[in-house]
Amino acid sequence: MLGQAIGQSMDQTDRMQTAQALETGRTSQSYAWRNPDTGAQYNMTPTRTFRDNGGQDCRDFTTKAVLDGRHQAINGTACRQPDGTWAVVR
Repeated sequence: MLGQAIGQSMDQTDRMQTAQALETGRTSQSYAWRNPDTGAQYNMTPTRTFRDNGGQDCRDFTTKAVLDGRHQAINGTACRQPDGTWAVVR
């Protein structure tokens, strides 16, 4: 769902946390969690909410992660799909 290293490290629990932050998170409020199974730490911040030209609800976001002691960060945009899930579009 997210950038290569971050996306590959995420399991179902992390994807659910990400979707929750995108769905209910307030703009500029950070949501942090630690995966107890992998030890990975994540901090996601929705930075802008908007509707795209096709009428989909979208959010820009920043995600920072600590994976195996290495810090990673990405910026992206995700849009809510017709089935209610969120998909990264850039």
